Amino acid sequence: MRIASGLVTTVALLIGSTVYSWAQGPGASSSPTPSPTSSDPTTGSALILVVLALVVIGIVVVARRVSARRRRTEEAVILQSQLSDFVLRETQLRGLSITPRARVLGWRKPEVTVEVAGEVPTPDLRDTAMRVVSSEAKRLRPDVTAEDHLFIVPPRTASGTSAKEASLPR
Repeated sequence: MRIASGLVTTVALLIGSTVYSWAQGPGASSSPTPSPTSSDPTTGSALILVVLALVVIGIVVVARRVSARRRRTEEAVILQSQLSDFVLRETQLRGLSITPRARVLGWRKPEVTVEVAGEVPTPDLRDTAMRVVSSEAKRLRPDVTAEDHLFIVPPRTASGTSAKEASLPR
């Protein structure tokens, strides 16, 4: 807001100092021919002030939108941090590489989306992870939606094969 008021003050001073120094004003010409239009210098100044006022209003609107977007992004980062801490503390998810990532979508009505990404060994653990993270996200912020980006990757044995492949007869 200080920038906008400084801009307005500077423009007002510039216009105020140049009101009587228009190069093609009615009294600036020494030739005997009449000017095609005899406009008042204050009309031009008023027009310039209106245009500058519209520019300042545009700057203020854009600054407010950017500030609101930054605030929503900060809230999403806080939510992501709280969910990451919750996943690390949850005993059912201990040892799994699960990462919740919060994003803010939309300008008018912002929607917070939490992407739960990572790898789990079984479909049951996948459902458990999504259920636990979704319920915690809803508890922290009711308007959040959770998206499942978890992959089911069976655990590997010491020989490098999955547990399912090791149990098959050769």
